[in-house]
Amino acid sequence: MRKAIQIAENLISQHKERKRFTNLTDELRPTSTEEAYLAQFEFQANCSRGALAGFKIGLTSVAQQKLCGIDSPIAGGIFLKEIYPSTHQIRLEDYHGLGIEFELALKISKDINPSETKFSSLNLLSYIDSIYPAFELIIDRNADYQILDALSLIADNAWSAGVILGNPIPNWESLQINELNSTLYWNSEPALRAQIKSANPLRSLEWVVNHLGKMGQKIPKDSLIMTGSVLQTRKPLKGDKITYKIENLSKVEVA
Repeated sequence: MRKAIQIAENLISQHKERKRFTNLTDELRPTSTEEAYLAQFEFQANCSRGALAGFKIGLTSVAQQKLCGIDSPIAGGIFLKEIYPSTHQIRLEDYHGLGIEFELALKISKDINPSETKFSSLNLLSYIDSIYPAFELIIDRNADYQILDALSLIADNAWSAGVILGNPIPNWESLQINELNSTLYWNSEPALRAQIKSANPLRSLEWVVNHLGKMGQKIPKDSLIMTGSVLQTRKPLKGDKITYKIENLSKVEVA
């Protein structure tokens, strides 16, 4: 546990000093995913960003996982005061290397407690209260994406920097979530389109519930789960107008 505390203290100091992200090395590099998550929990508890209000999932594609030397997605915490409504204005100077990702957010309707039985995406449907189009904000601290170490990324709270939520998708229970289409509008660029199934949100929820349960953590009622980006991370510039739309059902905007 002492090492996890040291890792967290080092990362918190790096954030305060706005240092570029580099992989943890030598005695500060976690030796396992378990140790990396212990360091993450220490980071969350001591980084002065307030209470947690949910969880994010990253590295959802096999290609991303191979690049980072891991065989599963990763999770991080979302802080309550970093959840914003649509049309939120981003102040780039508040971030050290900001990226935006394009996702569905799931709001949880009741506590999900650790269980000896694995949850499946089907039996988790009853735990979903509402579904939103959302931007995930990440702090990559200008990292070199070609040499990322997954354990260092986990310890650094999976780069979680906040969430911008659109309106809930109406009557989501009657929809085939994975079959929905999404569209990204970025200034006057040609629109980019992706199917939601490229992130498979329900499978992502299944993974994070079982992952946290294995570590003895429950997911409280009203938690927000960010389920992975359907498009490549983009870096915004001052004045960019960005809209992410789920068919004609809902959208989220930022300026």
